[in-house]
Amino acid sequence: MKDRPLNDPGAFWDEKFDGPDYRYGKKPNAFVAEVLPDLVEPEAKVLCVGDGEGRNGVWCARQGYETTSLEPSAVGTSKIKALAAEQGVELEVIQDRMPSDEIDEAAFDVVVLTYVHAPEPMRRQIHSACLRALRSGGVVVLEGFTPDQRRNDRTSGGPPKEELMFTAEILRDDFRGAHLELLSEMTVELAEGDGHRGPADVVRMIARKPAQ
Repeated sequence: MKDRPLNDPGAFWDEKFDGPDYRYGKKPNAFVAEVLPDLVEPEAKVLCVGDGEGRNGVWCARQGYETTSLEPSAVGTSKIKALAAEQGVELEVIQDRMPSDEIDEAAFDVVVLTYVHAPEPMRRQIHSACLRALRSGGVVVLEGFTPDQRRNDRTSGGPPKEELMFTAEILRDDFRGAHLELLSEMTVELAEGDGHRGPADVVRMIARKPAQ
């Protein structure tokens, strides 16, 4: 059971998402909702990686983006479809994790990554696959916890180990070759369901794939 999150993230998140409530709420990540409209046109193709129960993917579909939601949890993908139906939108839902054979390279204008934490080298594989999924000039929008989340004994969520979290330097290295339009560590107030609530130490990034 201890290794389950690494070897079978779908099963791990099945347990977390099992129940009628939405663990991280139904509203999108605040950073994503703030920056996305200024980054891409309404008809953009958006990939939400590790979309959980669909809060980001369904919101993107509501904005008119052509949205694909990628999530390894069967329970999560079922709840994504339910949330989409509840809010009257359509999006493609794929049960898988990155890297995924279901995701074409150079197919998306945006990749959304919020709180998709994994150990190295899995983290590097995920981030590399996200860059490959982007078209020329496309952007990755990322938010995740920093090690300060554990050092400050925050109760607002996140992995149990510091090595599973991000720093600005880790992201700078993982996304080298991309133009970093934003890369900043900060403390924010999260209000994302019962799973992310309260002060949190996070890093936010906007990384643009160079035009070719």
